[in-house]
Amino acid sequence: AALRQAFTHKDLSYKLLSVGAFFSYIQHPFSDDAKTVAKRLAQKHDLLALPGSMFGPGQEQYLRLAFANVEAGVMPDVVARLIESQG
Repeated sequence: AALRQAFTHKDLSYKLLSVGAFFSYIQHPFSDDAKTVAKRLAQKHDLLALPGSMFGPGQEQYLRLAFANVEAGVMPDVVARLIESQG
């Protein structure tokens, strides 16, 4: 619930596509491939995501985020970092 709420931020261009018990699948807003975006998020914004391309062909616009051990109060910070990555 906290992740869904955080993703409603008006300045966020990433799209939350699905949320499970431990992971979410999001669409990134860039023309770069998912591996490039995931690397940039880790190096510049301290967010770890798996590129969608790890899960099959045609997944270059998607990232998988894990949130199993993240408290609900941290979700706005996750979104703030995603917004910051938009540039």
